[in-house]
Order: sequence, then structure tokens, then C-alpha cells
Amino acid sequence: MKARHFSGIVVALAAIALCAFAAGHSDVTVSFAGDILLDRGVADAIRAHSADYLFDGVGDIFSASDIAFANLEGPLSAGGSGVLKDEWLLFRADPSCAQAMKSAGLTILNLANNHSMDYGHTGLENTMEALRANGILPLGAGMDKESAHEPAFLRKMGAKIGFLGFSDFPPEGYFYNAQKADIAYADRNTLADAVKDAKENCDILIVSFHWGAEFTHNAGQSQQDLAHLAIESGADAVVGHHPHVLQGIEIYRGKPVFYSLGNFVFDQQVQHGTDETIIVSISVKDKRIETIKLIPVQIIDCQPVRADASKANQILDELEQYSGGLHIDREDSGTGYLNLNN
Repeated sequence: MKARHFSGIVVALAAIALCAFAAGHSDVTVSFAGDILLDRGVADAIRAHSADYLFDGVGDIFSASDIAFANLEGPLSAGGSGVLKDEWLLFRADPSCAQAMKSAGLTILNLANNHSMDYGHTGLENTMEALRANGILPLGAGMDKESAHEPAFLRKMGAKIGFLGFSDFPPEGYFYNAQKADIAYADRNTLADAVKDAKENCDILIVSFHWGAEFTHNAGQSQQDLAHLAIESGADAVVGHHPHVLQGIEIYRGKPVFYSLGNFVFDQQVQHGTDETIIVSISVKDKRIETIKLIPVQIIDCQPVRADASKANQILDELEQYSGGLHIDREDSGTGYLNLNN
């Protein structure tokens, strides 16, 4: 009897400890970054240092996140043929770069953009293979039209986080075939249903769009229409890429829209703002977005690094202007916080 009584106490204590652990670890952190280019000047930096060098300044942010997301500009492939567009706009990187991105803590990469098809269907297939082989989930792409539009789901700490990725314009110079590997395109006639269906299968849904005019800080009407439609259909947040600079943030129906996160790993920082970006880190608790942290980042020699306090506040000041005066709370370090009740 004493032995059984003692065993019962042990089981009860273990259950209490397990509940306490779960209660203390219920937050899920999801981080978002901008465009990653691994060709051109960045390829030179990889040869001079290593692919790991690219993420040395921010890897701690991703590794501290349960999920880390970015947009990959160009295939990871040694095969395929360049499509019919200017050669200097054809991007490609060695598949081994996937390992560096995994080591940096990236867990999901959007491929629905205008460079993923630079080396045709084969290049895209190789990219998806390289990412999956390194434990990174590809988004917005598939082996045919249907699979390209499928959502991706990740379960962390009891919460199921869903992702959808779309490009608002097609890649240039290749021949479309619905039966071959391709990316997902934003279709205003089917977007609402796609978002509703995905939301029914997850707790938090993030929708990513590749959209907008390059080097412009203000989102266009088409971007706003897509973002609003996504949120009205069930998205909990919208994250945008492509303009190469930061665009404004909008709180729509209590949900955040980041119209463009700008560059992240990139070369050729010429136009104003192309070397400034933010990493967005959201905390999900009890199946809702609880906090949003904005980490200002500066790109130096292709490498994103945390901005010092002065530069960080400059980036956040400009971001407030692009956002129509939306207020961003600050820490002394320059880290920003977004209030969804704005």
C-alpha cells in the first residue's frame, strides 16, 4: 500500500510539473525577415567568407524564435536553364546555402516571387529539394499548380501556425505549365476561399504577398485591396516583400499588415532605404497575437546586423512616417513595439 501511495504521489507531482511547464512555455515566437539574395554581390561575399557569414549578425534572433520566415529571391540549383530575360536578372545559388540558412535558424522560406523560376521548373524543383533536405519548409511553390497553392502548417507549443504565400505578378521569361513545378499566384477570385480554408485548419494564419512597386515606401491600392481581403477572410497578419525598401505598417481590423520588410541579405545598397530593414517578431499566446516586436537592422557588406540605437531610431522614425504616423513604442536600444489597438 505504501509503495502504491508513493507511486501515486510521484505521478501527481509529475503531472503538476508538466502543467507548470506547459503554462510557462505557451508563447510561440514567429520572426519575419525580408528578401534574401544569394547571387551577384552576395555570391562574392560567400566566396570571400562563407554562407554562414551572411547571418552572423542576426542568427541569435532566429535561433531564439520557434519559427523564422523570410523570402528567398532565386533558386538553389546547379541545374536548369536560364529563362528568357536579361542575364543580370537571373539569380541562382548553390544548394549548399540551404544548410547555412538552416544553421541561422530559418525554418520556412517563401518562394512565391518573380525570381524563383529564373532557372525554370528544374531550378524550382531543386530549390524545394534542397530546403526540405535541410529541414526548411518551402512556401508558395509546388510540383504543380495545385500543390503550389497549398498552405504550410507548423505546430509549436500546442499552437498550429499556418502560412500562405502568393506572388502578385508572374516571373518573367518562362513557359507556364500547370502540371509542372511552379509558384503560387495571387488570384483575387479565389483568395478569400483559400484564406478561409487555411484558417479553418490552424490557430494563427500568416499570409505573405510578393507585390508592390520597387523602391517606393508607400503601398499601392492593389496591395491594400489584397491585404484587406486576406484579413477579412481570416488572416491574422499579412507580410509583404519585393519593393526592396520598407513600406508602411497598417493595423486593419486589429490585424497587422507589413506591406514590405525590404531587403535582408542583399547587395547594391544604392537607393535610400535599401540598406535598412526590420525583423518582425510576434508572440502568440492562447492562440492570438499578443506582442509585436520590431528589430531595426542595417545591411553592411551584404550582411544584416542589428542597428545601433541611433540608427535604429532613425529607421523607426521613417517607418512611422511611411505608416501614416502610426506610433511605435521604443526601448532605449531602439527596439520597437507595436500596439494592435492603434
